[in-house]
Amino acid sequence: KLVPILKFDYDNNQSEDETYSEIVCRLLLSNKAPVLESLHLDFEVGKCRPVDVGMWIGIAYARHVRDLVLHVISKKGSFKFPTSLYNCETLESLTLATWVLVDVPSQVCLKSLRTLRLENVNYKYDDSVYNLLSGCPKLENLVLYHELSDMETFTIAVPSLQRLTIIDANDAQGYGGYVINAPSLKYLKIDGFNTPKSCIIENAPELVEATIMNVSKTINEKLLESLTSVKRLSLALSPLEIKFPTGSFFYQLVSLELYTNKAEWWNLLVLMLDSSPKLQVLKLIGKLSGENNHLASMNWDQPKNVPGCLLFNLETFMWKGCKKLGEDEKEVAKYILRNTNRLKRATFT
Repeated sequence: KLVPILKFDYDNNQSEDETYSEIVCRLLLSNKAPVLESLHLDFEVGKCRPVDVGMWIGIAYARHVRDLVLHVISKKGSFKFPTSLYNCETLESLTLATWVLVDVPSQVCLKSLRTLRLENVNYKYDDSVYNLLSGCPKLENLVLYHELSDMETFTIAVPSLQRLTIIDANDAQGYGGYVINAPSLKYLKIDGFNTPKSCIIENAPELVEATIMNVSKTINEKLLESLTSVKRLSLALSPLEIKFPTGSFFYQLVSLELYTNKAEWWNLLVLMLDSSPKLQVLKLIGKLSGENNHLASMNWDQPKNVPGCLLFNLETFMWKGCKKLGEDEKEVAKYILRNTNRLKRATFT
């Protein structure tokens, strides 16, 4: 009765004597922990009444809950998160996952919320996103998983935001993409743009680390241009599928991580080395176990001029997943080792 963390799993809380709703309500009411640190609720639409779910969350709010996870199972449509529950002074982390309808009124007050995860939820209006985010004045970490959405544009305008993760598998052709206005943003991860959508960073002057993975050939040049001030960068891109911004330089970049399972990845490596004069750490990540080698038709073409970062700054070279290197890949490794003047550590695993 004193444990501060409660998780109710719908599949594993079945009884002949009580309904799932009765079990959850009884245990919530009997809990005597001074503060309810975390409440994780799984339930199925149609098997639990919305009024019961609202009561559970209301009890948790009265117990000063700090972390709330709501995971919805459904064969009958979405569950509308109760409007009255968009107001809580103690909630620090909120996760809404699958089959949740986000219909947010203009009045939202989640003034202690620092982490928000929206995993494959539905949005009634585009304004619902704006209203939700604007009601979180201390939000620092935002995680978005998208598979289906009919919004034209997902606008992220959060002055306090420091960490943003976007994992997008939405194939809807009318889906416009993202606009990011986050003046305090320090960490950005983007994974999986499968349709002609864009990601425009309007304002992120504090960005220091970015990861861009598995985007299609529609990735816009402006996105890479927005990353030229970062210090640490991870890329899983093929030179065949992106347009590298002409004349761009990553003057602050000290650490580069590059995945080598993309076609002609070495051409992207050369572009990055030429554009990163202060680079100190280079990490290459090879093919996953069992992945076939579909590397490019073109061969490694050694640059005529050695990039300055190799001559003057590179100190650490790591290659992870190099069990079966092709001849071209071996030439890349030899080229780097042969032309670095200040290398202190080289690791091949």
